[in-house]
Amino acid sequence: MSRRRKKRKNKGIVIAIIEFVLAIVIIGALLAMAAYFFCPLKKVTVEGTDLYTSKEVSDYILDDKYSSNTIYVFVKNKLFPKGDAEFIERFDVQITGMHSVNIVCKEKAILGYMTQDDGKYVYFNYEGKIAEISETYIERGYMKVDGVTCEEPKVGDKLSIGSDQIGYLTSLIKILKKNSLMPNEISYDENNHITLVYDTYNISLGNRSRLEEKIERVMLILPKIEGMQGTLHLENYSNQNTDIVFEKDTEAEQ
Repeated sequence: MSRRRKKRKNKGIVIAIIEFVLAIVIIGALLAMAAYFFCPLKKVTVEGTDLYTSKEVSDYILDDKYSSNTIYVFVKNKLFPKGDAEFIERFDVQITGMHSVNIVCKEKAILGYMTQDDGKYVYFNYEGKIAEISETYIERGYMKVDGVTCEEPKVGDKLSIGSDQIGYLTSLIKILKKNSLMPNEISYDENNHITLVYDTYNISLGNRSRLEEKIERVMLILPKIEGMQGTLHLENYSNQNTDIVFEKDTEAEQ
């Protein structure tokens, strides 16, 4: 093949590539114009949370002058998703029509919380990791844990109670929820033994050994101590020692 014919062929390939790129640009521009003129955003719905109002979520997601367009809002959320709102893991924008979108809020999974000396609340998840640090108290029935402190808490860090204790804590709360025995708070002592605090009585569980069996025994005993004030002791419960003592609060009786 002559050099002139080779140059001609290479030139043809370059022109074909340029034409292809131009075609893509023109098609993209036409689609963008069509989206702009034919898909103005008129309706926004929000689901998945009651921590924020629909207006608060809409204002948070539709945060620039181009957010009046359905396609723009959808594409922007896919390319640059927002996820820095308190207690929200992510926002998913779904197109529900040419003029409407639905914003689905995925809340963070929270198991319980602790209070800090600075007044902030440290919320943790089912893995014992800190999910949120906030000045806001969320009334959701989350379990309060007392006796555990985090010197410099950071989202994503594990609670400073050791992996075994994290497993004990998360397992305990799940069992309590399952049996409708959620206390007002769970309290740790200096030996990492747990006490469940209720309105009129406490339940001292001790360490994590025979946890489910302890809860089963508690379920049988609770009707007998209804209305009484004191502490139910199960910290020494074992195969060899099945005695369970209810220590009445003498000060309350007086």
